[in-house]
Amino acid sequence: MTTTTTTAKVFIAGNSQAVRLPKAFRVQARQMWISKNEVTGEITLKPKDEDRYQDEISALMNLVRSLPFETSFIAPRDDTWRPSPFEDGLVSGPSAASAPRPRKRSRRPSTAA
Repeated sequence: MTTTTTTAKVFIAGNSQAVRLPKAFRVQARQMWISKNEVTGEITLKPKDEDRYQDEISALMNLVRSLPFETSFIAPRDDTWRPSPFEDGLVSGPSAASAPRPRKRSRRPSTAA
């Protein structure tokens, strides 16, 4: 692994401090991860991989769009009515959905005198 070291200019841009990267350090990323070692003060920049993944996803979607649509890709849907498996006639009385719910008891102390 070869390490290149050079000097970079530090300047103020608005409310931010910026570092002008020399030509040898140019990056293709739109965003960078930045971390600082609190002991040594060393600052590390790493390109975010999201740019690469976004480009790969875009290429995949373009490929998918370029392919012809096959109607046999999705099987036809069967929308015929079927009786509910939950209403088999074995349960007598009101169903659980229509049964009254027990009331919640209030935890507040009563104010009756």
